[in-house]
This record gives sequence, structure tokens and C-alpha cells, in this order.
Amino acid sequence: VMMAGGGEGMGNLESTLEALRATLPSNAQVVVICGRNKKLAARLASKEYPFKVIVNGFVNNMSEWMAASDCIITKAGPGTIAEALIRGVPLLLNGCVPCQEEGNIPFVLENQVGAFEKDPVKIAAIIGDWFGPNKKELAAMATRAKALGRPHATYRIVRDLASLAEGDYSKVQFLSEHSPKEGELLMA
Repeated sequence: VMMAGGGEGMGNLESTLEALRATLPSNAQVVVICGRNKKLAARLASKEYPFKVIVNGFVNNMSEWMAASDCIITKAGPGTIAEALIRGVPLLLNGCVPCQEEGNIPFVLENQVGAFEKDPVKIAAIIGDWFGPNKKELAAMATRAKALGRPHATYRIVRDLASLAEGDYSKVQFLSEHSPKEGELLMA
């Protein structure tokens, strides 16, 4: 299980980790990414847990940590969601930045690649379920997440922007059948 609170180590990471004591087996491993929140990282690292806990501050290799995880507990940040989908990692969203990230929650839920819950005890229960009686659903979410991920999206955006800058709309790969035709794009 991976837990992340963004670059600032936000959210209920500590209380969620405490709640996981009741639902995870002793052979589980939890990786907590605390971002720049050094006080939180020190507090978590100083505690004993019934399972292995690895505490990190800010990391530059989130994708590698995700690759080693079966699921992630995180806020609804678009970058983290995109990385998790590319890696095929189910998400348990535990919050969001109002307005900015709210729309990401229905995206995860409607595509059945994760869940949303704010309460640490309920989060722990969901995780326990995913690693217990609902292992097949966790595997199915991972498969759906991997199918939804777009590992080459950044390159495609750059290619499309270059085509737009050159005025060659025929090379742009629009995602919708209602895509604009040449001359319909408004330049601001």
C-alpha cells in the first residue's frame, strides 16, 4: 500500500496509517510519502507498526514507488492519478483541493479504478477488504486502471501543440468526434 499527501504531505496520513493497524496483515508493507512535511515523516518513522512501514519525505521517483504498490491512498491530484493509471495502480482518494481537483473524483469512480473516502477508519476498512475478500476486485481495478492510463500523453500534447502552432489541424489527434474542423479554432 502506498500513501501520499502531495508535495506538502497533506491529508490524514497519520490517522489513516494508525487505522490500517486493524485491517492489514503483518506481512503487509506500507510506503508513506510525506512530501516536504518533515515533522510528519519524523513522527511516523519513530513509531512501531505490526507491518513494515517505509517513510519517505519528498521523492522524485513516485512512478517507481507506484510500480511496487498494489494500491495508493492519496488526494485527487491529477498528476498522481495519471501516474497511477499508467502504472495500473487502483486509487483510494481521501480528499481533494476544492474546485481544482473535485472533478477527478467522479472520473476515478465512474471508471471503476478506485474509491473515495475521507474517514481514516473507513479507508482502512476498504483497504482491508481489497486485500481480503475483495482481492479479485482490486485486480480488476488494476486492469481497468492500466487500460485507462495514457503513458504517451505528454508527447502527444507536444506534437498536437506544434501542429496547432504551424496551423496544420489535420495532424492534431482530437479525442472527440465533435472535434473542431480547420478554421473553427479560436485563438485567444
